[in-house]
Order: sequence, then C-alpha cells, then structure tokens
Amino acid sequence: MNGRFKIIIFIIFICGALILGRLFQLQVINHNFSPPVIDEQTIPACRGRIFIRENENLLPLAINLNQYHLIIDPQLISEEGRVVEVAEKLAPFLGIVIKDESQFIREDFQTDDFKNFLSRLSQKDDHYELLRKDLTVQEFEEIKSFNLPGVFFDSVPKRYYPEAEFFGHLTGFTRVIDKKQRGQYGLEEFFDEDLIGIAGRQIKELSSLQIYRTVSKPQPGVDIVLTVDRSLQFFVCNLLEKAIKDYNADSGSIILLSPKTGAILALANYPYFDPNEYSKAQDLSVFKNSAISDSFEPGSVFKIITMAGALDLNIVTPISLFTDTGFVKIDGETIHNVEDENFGIVTMREILEKSINTGAVYVSGLLGRESFRNYLKKFGFGGLTNIELSGEVSGNIDNLEREQLIYLATASFGQGIAVTPLQMVTAVGAIANSGQLMKPYIVDEIIDGKKIIKRKPKIIRRVISPSAAAMLSSMMVSVVENGYGNKAKVSGYLVAGKTGTAQVPQSGGGYSDEVIHSFVGFAPATNPEFAALVKIDNPKEERFAAH
Repeated sequence: MNGRFKIIIFIIFICGALILGRLFQLQVINHNFSPPVIDEQTIPACRGRIFIRENENLLPLAINLNQYHLIIDPQLISEEGRVVEVAEKLAPFLGIVIKDESQFIREDFQTDDFKNFLSRLSQKDDHYELLRKDLTVQEFEEIKSFNLPGVFFDSVPKRYYPEAEFFGHLTGFTRVIDKKQRGQYGLEEFFDEDLIGIAGRQIKELSSLQIYRTVSKPQPGVDIVLTVDRSLQFFVCNLLEKAIKDYNADSGSIILLSPKTGAILALANYPYFDPNEYSKAQDLSVFKNSAISDSFEPGSVFKIITMAGALDLNIVTPISLFTDTGFVKIDGETIHNVEDENFGIVTMREILEKSINTGAVYVSGLLGRESFRNYLKKFGFGGLTNIELSGEVSGNIDNLEREQLIYLATASFGQGIAVTPLQMVTAVGAIANSGQLMKPYIVDEIIDGKKIIKRKPKIIRRVISPSAAAMLSSMMVSVVENGYGNKAKVSGYLVAGKTGTAQVPQSGGGYSDEVIHSFVGFAPATNPEFAALVKIDNPKEERFAAH
C-alpha cells in the first residue's frame, strides 16, 4: 500500500505542477496587462499640400483650413435665462436684422425673422440646433469671445485653393466620400493616395479614466511642388479668355512647356471653374482638363509632323519641288486645297508656308503608310504621355492601320486622326529639342516629411535627326515670317510656328460647320525656351486660323 500511495501522490504532484505551470504561463507570461478596449477611433491625417515655386518661395495652390459650424443648445440657453442676449449677439452672423434703434430691444421693434429666432432659441426640449456652416476664422473668434451659454462649435477640415479658377484644371478639388476627403480630377485625384496620408489610431480602455489613448500618430500626406510658372499661368489664362471673347468661341486651351526638359510651364482651359465652389458648376464637363482629356482632329498643324518624317529619311529637302494642280484624286475621293487654290510649282518650304493640302498628301505618299504611322507613334501619338494628371486619353490614329490610301492622305494634313493638345505640343517640343522627345511632367518636387524627391527630365526617344529638326525649324520660321502664320511674329525674335484650321467631325459621319483654330510653335527658334499650343474651339468670328 505504501508504494501505491507514493505513486498516486507523485502523479498528483506532477499533475498539480503542470496545472500551476500552465496557469503561470496564462496569467503571468502571456497576460495582457492592458484593460480591455471599449472604443476605438481613427485620427485623420493632414492632407498633403500643393505648391508652386516663385523665386525661392513656395506659394500654395491647395491647403487645409479649419472651418467652423455654429451650434446651439436651446435648452441650456433657456435654463440660463439668456435667450434675448444670445439672439442679439448671434443675429448679425446669421443675416437676421433686429431693427433696434434704442439700447433695449422692445417687442414693437423686433422683425419677424428675429422673433422666429427667439422662438427657436427658447425650445426647452431641444438640445441641438445647427445655425450656420462655414464660419470664417474671424467670425469664430468673435463669437467665441462672447462666452455665451449653450453656444458650441464643430471644427471641420476644408480644402482651400488660394488661386481659385486660374489653377482649377490643374489642382482639381476634393469632396467628402465616406467621411474622407478624396481627390476629384487633376492632381488631387492623380495623387490622392499619396496626398491623403496615413490615419492614426486612438483607443478608450475600460478603466477609471475614460479618456482616449493614442496608439499611433497620423502621418501627413506628401506635399507637391509644380513646374508651372505662376506669372506665365496668369498670362495665358487672361490671353485665352480674351481670345475666346474676341473670336466668339465656345472654349479653348493653351499649353506652354520647356522643350529641353518637358516641364509644363503653363496650362489653361476655358471655361474655367473655381475649385472652392465646384458644387455651383452647372455643367460637369467644365471639370474636365481638355488639354489632356479631349482629342481633336488637328488639321494643318499636323503637316509639320508629315514633313518631319520625310526630312528625317532624306526623301525631301526644304527646296525639293512639287507641282500642285489644286486637287488630287485617291480611292475615288477628291482632296482640294483650301478655297480650291492652285499653287503650281512650289518647294517643300512653301508647302508649309501656304499650307497646301495636296503637298502634304504628296509627301505622305513618298513616306508610305507604314513609315508615316511609325513616325506618328515615335512622336507619341496614339499613346498616353503619362503626365501626372487624371483623365488623360490617348487619341486615335487607328485609321492608319487601314490599307486604303485615302486614310494616309487625309492624315497627312491632320484629318481622320485624333490627338490631344498635350500630345501635339510635346511633339512640337521634340522638333524644337533637336529631334529628342521629352516626357512632359508637371510635378517638380515631392516632399515627404524631411525627404525631398526631385523629378528629373526624361528623354523618351530620338524621333528625328538633329539635321532634320534644324531644317524643319527653319521651314517653320518661314511660315511665321512669310506664310499664314505671320500673326505670330514677335519683334526682335525668330518664332517657328504653324497654324491650322480643322473641321469638327460629326458622330454619325461627315463633318459639321464648326471648326477648330490652332497654332503650334516655339521660340526663340535658334535656342527654344518654350513650345506652345493655342487651340480655339468653334470660333464664329473667323473661319481660318491664319486670320
């Protein structure tokens, strides 16, 4: 019995030791000493800002402000017996006229609006009334200084755009979606995930102190600095608005970029919109950045692209001759020059100067469909530029996949294909940059805390040789000096350019009576600092862009 008893005692001891060990592990080693969490909240991150640089200073285009909503507790005001006093103090901020000429308000002098306001403040069973949204900081401080009972404020973050409509198509705007500010259009949408930051977290635990404890701090979004020149942006905005009014046009776009780097110096569309008041827009299409989101048939400005390929392959020179008869027949279709003009024997230079359709068709025929299509693709047509703005489209050069020669012929003078204004000015920038195509970009720096990421210019590819680019540049100078582009002359400078008037296609086929005027070019022609595109939609005062 003693032996069995000892074995039983030993087994009990071992089991007890195991149980105690497990309890020690659960209660001490693995024990969570924190009290249970009874509530959890996110701490919103501060949205990143958008700037432009002027000299050495950063000027804001999109920043964050706190706006305040005015809230009252009528029951508390009534209990304090200060209804009239509160009403008197708040009425001016609500646009309520009291009409009191004496020191004390008498019943006879109170307006109906003020009486209704008094009644609203006297509701003894009401704990919450929102009186007004979006108080300014000054109004908030003034009301706060009154120290009125039952008067409270709700702080609401709001995005503010100091330059308003002048940069609206670049910045876009934000609106609240699922209780979060989310970017819509422009930079706000393109960089939304980077701008929004990382939210923090705070918890409330079951303890005697019913307070929130921060578990992780919010991390603000990145700041963005643009390549845009503020003075140039204001200049092109005003110039574009004047042109739209002078030509009685529907809309338009202007782009300036550096051909050496691809940096966007200015980009404007008209009609404008103010991102601070986007909700007042009657037509949602006004938010669209037409410079990248709309494609158009470019018309005669595209003749320089046709000529670029032929010069690069040494098929023609600026003085090569062509005999114009005023028209050409292809695939049963007849292509005429504007106003059926017949120019006779002309050089390649004169084809651009006089904007001869049949001359462009002749040059494209020398190139051939495959070579012509390849040059268009090398210039970037039919593909995205991948600029840092939302809503970019790729245009359409699919007609050049068709074997019928008529599609090659019409494309040579910019008909039957579609390009975006940004694609067009980027291609012109390649001509100005000795034949090298640069990637267009609008963000110069990204600031992530103390880390500054500087964007560098990027060469996409060589499109044409330096010699071909130089010949084409001289021909474009002749267009401005001697041809239809003479309105682009600038005293003391050589300007290279080309005008274009394009018909607007109808959705069901054929062309409408509407036209698009455009100009592309660069200056100074010998050492270009900027390439430019001007596009005017449906001008009603002038039929042709050269006028």
